[in-house]
Amino acid sequence: MSRHTQKHDTFIRAIMGNQQVALDYFRTCLPQNIQDTLDFSTLRQLPDTYVSKDLQKSISDIIYTCRKADATEEVKIALLVEHKSYIDKYTPIQMGSYLFSGFLKQIGNGEAPSLIIPILLYHGKARWEYKTLADLFNNPEPALKGFVPDYQYIFHNLGEIPDEEIQALHNKFLAASLLAMKYSVLKDRLKSLIPAILKLPGETEKNLQNSLIVYTFVNSGLNQDQIFALITSLPIQNQETVMDTLEIFVEKGRREKTENAVKNLIKQSLLTDEQIASAMEVTVSYVSDIRKNITAEK
Repeated sequence: MSRHTQKHDTFIRAIMGNQQVALDYFRTCLPQNIQDTLDFSTLRQLPDTYVSKDLQKSISDIIYTCRKADATEEVKIALLVEHKSYIDKYTPIQMGSYLFSGFLKQIGNGEAPSLIIPILLYHGKARWEYKTLADLFNNPEPALKGFVPDYQYIFHNLGEIPDEEIQALHNKFLAASLLAMKYSVLKDRLKSLIPAILKLPGETEKNLQNSLIVYTFVNSGLNQDQIFALITSLPIQNQETVMDTLEIFVEKGRREKTENAVKNLIKQSLLTDEQIASAMEVTVSYVSDIRKNITAEK
C-alpha cells in the first residue's frame, strides 16, 4: 500500500471506527431500498478483516455486520477503502477478489456464506463512471457469457454529490470528513473550504476531531505561515483545538524522525551508543532501548 493510500486509509479507519459515524455513513450512501432490508439496530463492527495478505498490499477493508430486517440472517456490510485519485478500470476485478476473499474467510470461520455488500468510496477529481466486471469483456458470444462472473457494488462517488448536499447531512462531523476527502486532491479548493470544514463538526470526540484536523492540513499543501494565518481567522474555540492538535502532530513527527535516524545509525554499526546519543541529542538509555528492540525483532 503506497504512502498516499495509507494517509487516506488511516483517516477512514479512524472515523469509521466510530459506530455512529459508520451508521450515518451507511444511511448516506446506501440506496433506500437496501436500507429497508437491514436492521441497523443490530449493527456491529467485526474486529478482523476479510482481505487476504496479498490483497492487503493494495486494499483494506472495514467490516460491519447487521441482521436483515425480516429475518435472523446476518448481512456483511463491507466498506472497501480504495482511495483512488485516478480512474482504474480494473477495480471490478479487485472488488471481486475482495468478495471471494470474504466468502473464503467466512467458510474458514465455520460459517455459512452470507451476503456482502461492497461499498467503493471514490474521491478523485477525474470523472469515473460505474462499471461492472462484465463491462471489461467485449460482448462475448452468448455461449460464453455464463463464464463471466458478475456482481453489483455501491459506487459512492463524492465528486457527483454537491457540497450543499454534503453539508446538509445530519452528522456534521461526517459532512466535514466527506468534504475533506472530496477535495483532498484539489488543494486550492480544499484551502478555501478549511474554515467551513473545521467549523462543521461542533461537539465531537477529541480523537475524531484530531484525525480530521491532521488529515485536512496534511492534504492542504499550506506552508507554516499560511497555516498560521488561516488558524488566526478561525473563532477562538476552533483556534485552540487546531493549534493543540497540530502541535501534537508535529511533535509526534519529530519523535519518529529522531527514532528512525537513531535506528539507521545503530544498523550501520559504526558508532557506540554514547556517540549516537551525543550526535542526536538524546540520552544513552534511549539509544540502548532502541538497540534492544532492533535485536528483539531479528
